[in-house]
Amino acid sequence: MKSNYDLVLEIIKYYEDEDILNDFLNMFEVGKNISKVDYFKFCESYIDDMSELYYIKLNWKYIKSGGDESVFD
Repeated sequence: MKSNYDLVLEIIKYYEDEDILNDFLNMFEVGKNISKVDYFKFCESYIDDMSELYYIKLNWKYIKSGGDESVFD
């Protein structure tokens, strides 16, 4: 099972934006679990449409499930 950090990193990489990835790598300690609050704060700082909040929440469900992709169904 992947760690919380690895799953969040996986989600951040889906953005395919090097600036966001670099900000993530600078903000969070490698291997250390990321809290829901910190995850939401980080992701919300990169959205320009509140409808994207749905996907941030869905991605958090994926992270909390330990990487169970069925949460996207």
